[in-house]
Amino acid sequence: MQNISSSFQMPVKRPIAQLLTLLVLACFGGTVAAQAIASEQAQSDDPVAAEFPDQYFPQNLPDPALAAQFPQTWTTYAANPGRNAVFALSGNAPESLRSGVSWKFAGAGAIPLDGPPLDNNFSTTAYNIGMPVGVSVVNGIVYEGSDNGYTYALNALNGRLIWAHYGWNMTMSNPLVVDGRVFVSTGNAYFNYANTMLYVKGKRPTRGPGLNTMYALDAKTGRKLWAYHFPGEAMPTAVYDQGFLYIGTGDGHVYKLDAVTGKLALTTDLVSFVSMSSPVLAGDKLFLGGTNPNYFYAVNKNTGDIAWKITIPKLVATGIGDCTPAYADGLVIQEATVETGDKEKPVANVLLAMDASSGKIVWQKQLESGPVPPAMKTATPMIIGDKVLEGSPVTGNYYAFDLKTGRELWKVRLGAQIRSGAAVADGVGYVPYKSGDIAAIRIADGKLLGQKHLGGAFGPSSPVIVGGTLYVSNIYGWVIAIPLSDIVH
Repeated sequence: MQNISSSFQMPVKRPIAQLLTLLVLACFGGTVAAQAIASEQAQSDDPVAAEFPDQYFPQNLPDPALAAQFPQTWTTYAANPGRNAVFALSGNAPESLRSGVSWKFAGAGAIPLDGPPLDNNFSTTAYNIGMPVGVSVVNGIVYEGSDNGYTYALNALNGRLIWAHYGWNMTMSNPLVVDGRVFVSTGNAYFNYANTMLYVKGKRPTRGPGLNTMYALDAKTGRKLWAYHFPGEAMPTAVYDQGFLYIGTGDGHVYKLDAVTGKLALTTDLVSFVSMSSPVLAGDKLFLGGTNPNYFYAVNKNTGDIAWKITIPKLVATGIGDCTPAYADGLVIQEATVETGDKEKPVANVLLAMDASSGKIVWQKQLESGPVPPAMKTATPMIIGDKVLEGSPVTGNYYAFDLKTGRELWKVRLGAQIRSGAAVADGVGYVPYKSGDIAAIRIADGKLLGQKHLGGAFGPSSPVIVGGTLYVSNIYGWVIAIPLSDIVH
């Protein structure tokens, strides 16, 4: 196996400084400008005086024969509605892919994996340099968005940089890749003063100052093809279906965009702003969570009508609007966070299974209570066969439940906050968590088979497995490729 470490440095003004300047301007009226440029017509050029130059290194493109061993498209968060991004190799795959490759890539501003977070604060680290959400792997290229504003394309075999594109805001989305195009969306979790006051007063705010954008980029070069600007943040990952992109945003709408032209096709007014809840698509319905008010929605993708919406009591802020749902066998699975009334253990995660047709809650399971976790308060559920697998940032436990009944099958104490999804290959679930470790758990019975300390810290980053390699990103600003055999010996 190969062991390569590479890094990316921009030969211009530090991007985070430029981003902070933009956010300061937004707090003093920049949001008005951002709203003014949002229109039904996609914008061909960003409304800024100059752009950072895109970086492109064609010599680092993967060999086409090896690229053919990888997935060919990526249309939704974590690759599929069940949220299990695992891909087998063909019979003629080279041994290097079967045994697994090993490399590390440091994005702009990345900090040492064995060091403390910026200002000893994990949230500060994630919001400035983190690669929090996870990679997409298509045609031998690893695509990753970063909160430093960049989208990176890396050679999946050696980690070398192919291109980098700067997006003028945090890129928290899982890049989608379809027909030679990469789709990434940008935004941030902040409110300017005016919208903070609206939120405090219980009125409708717009979340996300600055440029909130859906970009279409050339998959091989990173060249911008089009950009569509939203009034509010576009932090979630969109979903692609039959030539259209669907995404919920911080201004309380679901947008439908033409993937080729970037033109607006349809909007739905949810009222609730969407935080990090990336929609899952099943049939003609999109499912996603929203905040203020706290509801979980089903939206008809063709008409934009809200098919149904549900809520549960005692939800905390963004308690149902941060989690990305999973879907299988007519059930939508969503994690939420509720208040318990206990001063020492004030919150608990709740797992919901909803009938996709009606919104009826089929089963509901409240997990153990604990302290309020910072930032995201939910993890990403996944469905594998007849099981729902789910972590908890409140308890630090990882759970398995029966998909149809909600009966708890097992739980494993990992001891640190879990916000990510998992990847399950050959009966083993690989789970990143906050301490910078990846656990390998046998999903038949919950037995812990191995752990590997990679350093840094993992947020809501769902891993990807291709052949013998696990790909994952972290909030310290790194993308890491590691052989599965290094985790389970």
